[in-house]
Amino acid sequence: MCEKKLLSGIKVVELSTYVAVPAAGRILAEWGAEVIKIEAKGGELWRHYPEIGFQVPSNEEENPLFDLYNAYKKSLVLDLKTEAGRQVMDDLLDSADIFITNNRVKSLKQNGLDWESLHAKYPKLIYGLLTGFGEKGPDASKPGFDMVAYWVSSGFMMDLRIDADNNYPIYPPFGVGDVTTGSMLLTGILAALYNRTKTGLGDKISTSLYGCAIWTMATMNCPAQEKYNYKYPKKRTEGTPLSLPFRARDGEWISLSVLDYERYYATVFHLLGLDDLIDDPRFTTRKAYVQPENKAYLIERMEAAFLQKDADEWCVLLTQADIVNDKLMHFRDISKSEQAIVNHNVEEFTFANGEKAMMARPPVQSEYLGFPELKAAPLLGADTLDILKKIGYSQEKIEKLLQEGIVCAHE
Repeated sequence: MCEKKLLSGIKVVELSTYVAVPAAGRILAEWGAEVIKIEAKGGELWRHYPEIGFQVPSNEEENPLFDLYNAYKKSLVLDLKTEAGRQVMDDLLDSADIFITNNRVKSLKQNGLDWESLHAKYPKLIYGLLTGFGEKGPDASKPGFDMVAYWVSSGFMMDLRIDADNNYPIYPPFGVGDVTTGSMLLTGILAALYNRTKTGLGDKISTSLYGCAIWTMATMNCPAQEKYNYKYPKKRTEGTPLSLPFRARDGEWISLSVLDYERYYATVFHLLGLDDLIDDPRFTTRKAYVQPENKAYLIERMEAAFLQKDADEWCVLLTQADIVNDKLMHFRDISKSEQAIVNHNVEEFTFANGEKAMMARPPVQSEYLGFPELKAAPLLGADTLDILKKIGYSQEKIEKLLQEGIVCAHE
């Protein structure tokens, strides 16, 4: 077990729900920061939702999707609707380095947890805010989950579908926008933490699901503007042939990614048995190859060729020829992927009930830190008493807060 910590001594107060901000907090916690997760009575919805949404356990003995984004943290149950609860929060923030939240700005202001209020009281505090659509503009107050703010509003669902009769918008991958946006928030927080060593002052770091979607999909939305008029969505025959997926004989799919066309096209054609096209002027240059009628013809020929072998056979041949490729994998394959396992992208974890599962872990690796032992997320209120004692609360005061329901502790 590795005891080294990159962020030793850093205290984070996390007031958040679901995935995006918790994902940032999980990485801070894994890297050694003390991350105190504030929850209301009953716990946040993400403790319970996975059993409904994904049919995986969501209980104290086994809760893998909650563990993913809340491992290594501490849990404190606190009623922020009361004056006493807000006082506890102030006492926590008085010794904190970072505050991260995805609560709505209106709610934060009502509880005195907006940037202006906290910066005035704690000028060294770094304030991380994640919203759905940003803090300004007509959509600033709209609620936003990643399915809408990231996938729907960015153009992804509508324009990256295959344009065909009776087709549907692409099904959005759940939580991907959350994790991406949480990671962007994390980069800003770490930059602000470094800058504080020089200035002594905190900073407000903010991002949004919508803004992050625009940035991560800039390769699509930039050329789509009227100035360049690159068209979406595309029909199958409008795709770039040497960067499309093709069905193999066994029903699995394989995809190429050939960017340096003139260098590799003859090799690909030869492997596919399309030698008659190697010297065909329609395909000897990229400029000719991307003409609509040429692409459509080549796709048809390639579809027939790929049906002659199984996907794994094609992968071997293409890899030996130095062609970037892979079989289209299934989510279920990741837990068994040797590549993922040896690089610690997934690791086996044993839950409190003895059950085991493969769990993804953050992909940024530190030689100094190594690979900390995987831990479960805290049980609801598991650290309430210890946290209050550490900020100077007497046993008598803690008992009073418990009796009044201001805080709750796990029994």
